[in-house]
Amino acid sequence: MYKYAILLNPGHNRVYFEASKKLSLIEFQVAKENLSTEIIKFSKEEISGVDYITFESKEKLIEADIILISRLSFTYAIFMITNLDDDICLKPIYKHSSYYFNEDLSMILKYSGKTNELFTRLMLNIALMTYSKGREEKETLLLLDPVCGKGTSLYEALMLGISAYGIDISNKSIHDSHIYFKKYLEIGKYKHTLHIEKVSDPARKARGNRISFEFAKNKDDKKSGNILNLELIDGDSKYADVFFKKNMFHIIMGDLPYGVQHGSKVLSAEEFTRNPNEFLINCLPAWIKVLKPGGVLILSWNSFVLKRSSMEKILKEKGLELSLNDDPHAFSHRVDQAINRDIVVAIKR
Repeated sequence: MYKYAILLNPGHNRVYFEASKKLSLIEFQVAKENLSTEIIKFSKEEISGVDYITFESKEKLIEADIILISRLSFTYAIFMITNLDDDICLKPIYKHSSYYFNEDLSMILKYSGKTNELFTRLMLNIALMTYSKGREEKETLLLLDPVCGKGTSLYEALMLGISAYGIDISNKSIHDSHIYFKKYLEIGKYKHTLHIEKVSDPARKARGNRISFEFAKNKDDKKSGNILNLELIDGDSKYADVFFKKNMFHIIMGDLPYGVQHGSKVLSAEEFTRNPNEFLINCLPAWIKVLKPGGVLILSWNSFVLKRSSMEKILKEKGLELSLNDDPHAFSHRVDQAINRDIVVAIKR
């Protein structure tokens, strides 16, 4: 039997740090199903006045397990717990995340309304582990964020070596993301190409600019085809099926409008809606069309504005199968006085 301890990441903001303690247990619950060895038990444990997530495993963790645990949103440091006489000893284990990009990619760009990058990482991990559970084959994954803002979720996906695609109604957000990522590639001396084109449907209702990056770490990666893509579209998310091919994405994840930041035009109207209920009903049909069968949809939203029961009803009516919903209050947490954030996970069958 082996026992390990994970030191919780102190990088969360003060409000979210308390909520993250609860969410970290859920994230680990999902993660343990993807480890090579059986986990006997796990819990939040205080050691010398400091909170850790501790767990016991039947076998010693292998390198792939360490990489997975290193990538969890709450992981700051990993230790093996041993006993020396009557003292508890923490033996450090090398944190080995094997990221494609440095973690600063999603952290450098700051702006009003930005979702905490560690919360974004939590959502992405849950989506990936839900999708990969029971799958033996490694796939080249594609992710879409249909409400990408300035791209925090896209950058988190790129760090994992996943090609990322984003839509946002705000021209400024897409422009800022375009300029930021171009500069990041240039400073890091990544081999890359950039292509910009206009996209629309025959009726010219779905209009936008497609900004496409193709890049590799070096010449050898480029020659061997080890290439990633980032695409940004400044358009309306309800036309996702015009901008992208049917059954294209393995994962769709988004932080729905809290009533402030993101929006979509209401069906035939020219006015924007920032109500998550209207927004979801307006856009979900197109999202489902571009999600692969077996693909995972993960969304966060303000449950003060849209009740969880209403969210689940909308997803079920569109034919999606809910996942990780045994405890309806598991993901719910307060962000501020006006926002109680929740997460829902669903699968396209």
